[in-house]
Amino acid sequence: MPKTIQSNGETRNPEVYSVEELLDLLHKGVENLDPVKISNTPPHIIASFLNRLSVDDCRAVLRKIPEIDASAILAEMDIEVSAEIVAAMREWRAIRILEKFDPDDAADLINELDETDRIRLLSKLTPRTAKKVQSLLKYAPDTAGGVMTPNFVSVDVNMTVEQTIQEVRRMKDQITEVSYIYVVDAQRKLKGVLSMYELILADPKDKVADIMRTELKGVCSPQEDREKVALTMGELNLYDLPVVDDEGRLLGIVEHDDVIDIIQDEATEDFQKLVGAGADETIHDDLLFSVRRRSPWLLVNLLTAILGATIISLFQEEIKHLTLLAVFMTTIASLAGNTGAQTLAVAIRSMAIGDIETFDNLRICIKEGVKGILNGVLIGIVASLAVFALTKELKMASVVFLAMILNMGLGGLAGAFIPLILKRFGFDPAQSSSIFLTGLTDICGFLIFLSLGTWFLL
Repeated sequence: MPKTIQSNGETRNPEVYSVEELLDLLHKGVENLDPVKISNTPPHIIASFLNRLSVDDCRAVLRKIPEIDASAILAEMDIEVSAEIVAAMREWRAIRILEKFDPDDAADLINELDETDRIRLLSKLTPRTAKKVQSLLKYAPDTAGGVMTPNFVSVDVNMTVEQTIQEVRRMKDQITEVSYIYVVDAQRKLKGVLSMYELILADPKDKVADIMRTELKGVCSPQEDREKVALTMGELNLYDLPVVDDEGRLLGIVEHDDVIDIIQDEATEDFQKLVGAGADETIHDDLLFSVRRRSPWLLVNLLTAILGATIISLFQEEIKHLTLLAVFMTTIASLAGNTGAQTLAVAIRSMAIGDIETFDNLRICIKEGVKGILNGVLIGIVASLAVFALTKELKMASVVFLAMILNMGLGGLAGAFIPLILKRFGFDPAQSSSIFLTGLTDICGFLIFLSLGTWFLL
C-alpha cells in the first residue's frame, strides 16, 4: 500500500505528482521527472500539465510512461494538441498508443490529423481497429455517430440468460463497463434492451426475448446533433443511448462519460462565443490563433461603439448647455445592458435545453420586455431619488426615471429578441449575442436619454 504524508492538513501520496510539483517542473525541465511518480499520477493531472508544454517536451514526458497510460493521458488532453503529439511520434509508437485508445477517442484524434498522417496511421492499425475507426470517421464529430462507440454488448434475441452471461464474460477484455445489454435479431436490428441488474436476477434458462424491454427510449440516428443526444440522455436518465441506422440496425452507443464531455464542451463553447472568443480557444493557445478568433468580433464591437459615439455627437450642443446629461447617460446605458445580459443568459440556457419553441417567441419577447419595465420602475425610483438628492433638479430626476424605465424595458426585450432572431436565421444563438446586445442598448440608451433630456430640460 502506498505511503502517505501530511502536508498543510492534507494527506497525499508521495509517489504521485501533485499539480504544484508538476507546474514547478515547467521551470526545472521535464528531464527531472521521476518515471515512477509520473506513471502513478492520474491521467487528467498529467494532461493538464502537458497542455502547457511544447510538442517535443510532451513526447519526452510520454516516453517515460507505459503506452496504455499514455493513451489515457492523450485522451484527456485537448484533441488538437493530442493530434500534434501523435503526428510527431515515431510511427511504431504512435500505432501502439492508438491501439490502446477507445475507438471513438481514436477516431476523434485521427480526424484532427492532416490527410497524409491520417492515411499513414490508419493503414498501419490492426484491421479490427482500423475498421472500427473508419466506421466512426464517416460521421461529423458533433453528431451522435461522431461520439458513439462500437464497443458494446449485444446478443441475439434467441439466446438464453445463461448464454448472455457467457457472452458478457467473453467480452470482458474488450469492454470494461457494461450498463445495458442490447438485443438484436439476425439482421442486427435492435429489438430490446436489458440492464445488468435484470440479467443477473433472471432465471438462467429464460430467453432474453421474454425479459427484455421492447419499449426503447431515446434511440437516435447517427446524424443526430450531439447536444440533443446529451439532452435526451439527461431527460430520460439513461447510462447509454443506442444509435441505429435508418433500417433500425444497431451501430453503436453513446456512453454517459461522453455525454459529460459533450455538456462541458457545449457550455464552454457557448460561454466563449457569447463574448466573441473562439469556441475552441483555450488560455494556452498560440497568440496569432487567439487574435484571429477574437479580432473579427472586436471589430464588430468597435463598429457599435462608433455608432454610439455618433449618437452622442448629435447632442453636442445640448450636452454643452447641460453637462449633467453627460454625467448620467452612461449609467442609464449600463443598467439597460445589465438587464439585457440577465435576459440573454436565461434565454440562451432555455434554448440550449429545448425549453423554447417557435410559437413561444413573441410571448417571451413581450414578457421579458415587461420584466425590464417593472425592474426599470424599481431601479428608476431609486436612481431618480439619488439624482434629486444630488442635483436638487426635479426635471433631471424625472428624465432619469423615465429613461431608466424605457431603456431597461428595451434591454429585456433585446436580451430575448437577439438570440431568437439569430436562431431564426440559422446562426448560433450564443455567437457574440452580448456584443450585439451591448451595442444596441448603448446606442438606444444614449438616444433615448439624450432625447428626453433635450425635450424636458432645454
